[in-house]
Amino acid sequence: MPRLFDRYRPSYNLSPGFNVPVVRREENPNEDGVVVHCMKWGLIPSFTKQNKKPDHYKMFNARSESIKEKASFRRLLPKNRCLVAVEGFYEWKKDGSKKQPFYIHLKDVRPLVFAALYDSWKNGEEEVIYTFTIVTTSSSSSLRWLHG
Repeated sequence: MPRLFDRYRPSYNLSPGFNVPVVRREENPNEDGVVVHCMKWGLIPSFTKQNKKPDHYKMFNARSESIKEKASFRRLLPKNRCLVAVEGFYEWKKDGSKKQPFYIHLKDVRPLVFAALYDSWKNGEEEVIYTFTIVTTSSSSSLRWLHG
């Protein structure tokens, strides 16, 4: 396996296409451990054609309400789950034609942990690229004011 953190660069403002550390289970079924693995945010399904330039913005989130209906996600549910820890995230509130960013985080220093799904894809150079999508759901009552 390639060195897992060669491409990671810490940032306070990540977006799809960035390399991010995630926690996942060992790939070897005989081992019962977890590893921290640097993956690119924005799922590229393994069946994507090698000569196609991937668009990480197409599949950066997976709605939990429809995750079992979409083949790209459903097939990953049994074994390709992972966790993404962050200090916080930005949510944008629309006000007419303007958008205002709000930084969402816990009051203490604990990280937020997102559920995610991952896959591996071989690009045109036969390099294996690991990518993930964050599982999202409807806003909690404390954040609904952002989406009103």
